[in-house]
Amino acid sequence: MEQVDVVLIYPQRAPVKGRHWIMPSLGLSYLNSALRSAGYSCRHLDHTFLERREVLAEIERLKPRVIGIYCMVTMQDEAFSLARDLKGKALLVVGGPYPSGEPEPFLDAFDLAGVGEGEETIVEIMRHLDDRRWEEIQGLAFKRPDGEVVKTEARPRSKDMSVLAPPYRRDLPNRQYIDYWRRHWKDATTPLMASRGCPFRCEFCHKPVFGDLFRARSSESVIAEMREIAELGYDHIWMSDDLFTLNYHRTMELCRDIEAAQLPLSWECLSRVTHVDLELFAQMKRAGCKRIFFGIESGDEGVLKQMQKGITPAQSREAVAACVQAGIKAAGFFMVGYLGETQESLARTIKFSSHLPLDYVSYTIAYPLPGTKFHGRVKERRQEGEWHYIRHNRLLFNSDFSERKLRFAILKGAVQHKLRRLRLKPVAAAFELATDPVLRAMH
Repeated sequence: MEQVDVVLIYPQRAPVKGRHWIMPSLGLSYLNSALRSAGYSCRHLDHTFLERREVLAEIERLKPRVIGIYCMVTMQDEAFSLARDLKGKALLVVGGPYPSGEPEPFLDAFDLAGVGEGEETIVEIMRHLDDRRWEEIQGLAFKRPDGEVVKTEARPRSKDMSVLAPPYRRDLPNRQYIDYWRRHWKDATTPLMASRGCPFRCEFCHKPVFGDLFRARSSESVIAEMREIAELGYDHIWMSDDLFTLNYHRTMELCRDIEAAQLPLSWECLSRVTHVDLELFAQMKRAGCKRIFFGIESGDEGVLKQMQKGITPAQSREAVAACVQAGIKAAGFFMVGYLGETQESLARTIKFSSHLPLDYVSYTIAYPLPGTKFHGRVKERRQEGEWHYIRHNRLLFNSDFSERKLRFAILKGAVQHKLRRLRLKPVAAAFELATDPVLRAMH
């Protein structure tokens, strides 16, 4: 009978209907690698294409001493459900963005909550498995038998990503991911992280795992991982860095090295609209970049200041124009209903976003994610019963606008953008003119 020290579970589920951006967990792949490097046996169970009974049967077969479950806000139902099913089977540890930002909700269901980067933490948990002196391990939260909540000293974030072993990808259901992406999209896509951290402090941004400290990998290690991804059969990479283009010169150098490596892969990434220009975008294009996602968020300077975004609409317009000129598709994220939103700012954002030459536009109602400044600011306005269960485009706090009005604004922007992308500008203009007064009249 096979037995392992640790089983890591990714509680993502493939949707029954529609097509979604589903990708494996890089975080758990890094933990898997760290455990193996430290001499522990580990299995990474990706729940995405498995039924619950299959996951539980595998746990029974492997009989691990520790079970680690990843959790972000959108996966909390599955994570807590798994914890109920696995209680008493092994030491239960939860980690990821949600427990890193707010561990308390997890401490009854799980034995330990990892806070922040987990590679060193999970190895130390294994070293203390017999003596259970959890208070000696940095980056943990747990509840004592008497109910006392203990939060240990924060784990310092590693300043050098080169000390990390590359993510272990051989446990992943790569063929199923490739088939899913080819069936629903064109390119089979998987994530890669070339850097960690972001020094900017936008109020709504949730980054409790990698934090403010920006750390970049060497070109050699990034290209080696890209080669492995190509060998596994993927066509395309999602650069899952918080901010791929933060360091202009480093980004330029990395992209020159990727171009020289002549890899059979394309890729896309996240970028701010500042510290970029046509020259950088042209080099990114030569290195295989197909699309860049910009966090634009609003077309109103007042709202951007409320968000502490540190950008202007003019900078967004210039960055998108340069990106498109370089031959890369531009995509934009926008948020409506933020604190300080007015009738004028809402209308301005919808007009601004739908007139930009964007290949893709994403609109969301402002989300107060746990652990963010925005969450703290709207806590007194929260709507009971909804707070910890964030769903797509739900209004979770008492705003100056109704959810109905914000949803209409999102629909209006999406239609206007779609009509312009289809080169139906007269139709788009007519639709905009007809719906502007409707949006204003709604409460």
